[in-house]
Amino acid sequence: MKDVEDVRLLTRSCWCGSATAEEIGVFGPYEGRTFGLVRCERCGVLALDPQPDDAELLRHYSAEYYGSSRRKFVGVGAALVAWFQGERARLAARSTPAGGRVLDVGCGNGGFLLRMKRRGFRVEGTEWTAASATRVPAEAGVPVHVGDLLTLDLPERAFDLVTLWHVFEHLRRPDATLQRIARLLKPGASLLLSLPNAESIQAARFGTAWFHHDPPRHLFGFGPRSLGDLLRQTGFEVVSVGTFSLEQNPFGFVQSWLNARGHPRDRLYSLLKGVSREPLATRVTDLLLLYALAASALVVSTIESLRGRGATMTVHARVAAGG
Repeated sequence: MKDVEDVRLLTRSCWCGSATAEEIGVFGPYEGRTFGLVRCERCGVLALDPQPDDAELLRHYSAEYYGSSRRKFVGVGAALVAWFQGERARLAARSTPAGGRVLDVGCGNGGFLLRMKRRGFRVEGTEWTAASATRVPAEAGVPVHVGDLLTLDLPERAFDLVTLWHVFEHLRRPDATLQRIARLLKPGASLLLSLPNAESIQAARFGTAWFHHDPPRHLFGFGPRSLGDLLRQTGFEVVSVGTFSLEQNPFGFVQSWLNARGHPRDRLYSLLKGVSREPLATRVTDLLLLYALAASALVVSTIESLRGRGATMTVHARVAAGG
């Protein structure tokens, strides 16, 4: 991050009513362009500034971003992700009436929805493009709506649960999206959000090298305070916030540590997705570093989460009475 004396104030409107943000970092260049990282002076939400347009974003959601297979990761990584999807389904089932209707925004390969379907829930998902929607196997029988949630033709007051698993930070209009979700949910129904915690110790420690910034795909960065403010503003009440994630936090620490020490950004992540173009010796070295740092990363991540400042957060909210 920049030193205090280098902070530059910008005029930038925010849904909280603030018209001022401070630039706290710079990413890039990506394809010859840099992006500023700014923080709203009132609510604290982070944002890329300027934001990429839709055409530029599509280039950064190439086939390589989704990995070399439908499962996104290869080897042990794919098996672990499948297990974590089952854990998400167990969590979601606890806050959803039996047989309820579930909408997963940005459903990826549909693994979470398949597990919810096996539990007897009625499921459907959304994906931004037709290409990404094809990652859900046709034989799974999971309806996938293609397009921005704000423009999709979906029934209001019809869903018992809406979920966004590491999707919310990608959205161009998070405030309008929450307002739409509040209308889609039945009164008192639940919303589950999992996303990076920009107010975490890990984010503060690694600055712009933090893995979970993921420029330019992550357009906003939230923490419990800034997200809680936005949820209440859009008709929700926060039920719980947890910041421990075995799936995200330890790996995020390792990749951020490597980024901060001059390794090509997120090179290890590319390796786990099976899209690395590095020589075999480099790939082996990166894997050895992952194994060597894994135990320490787990300990550090656990301590950070116990302090309520883990690197990612899972938020359970409900449509407020009269929301």
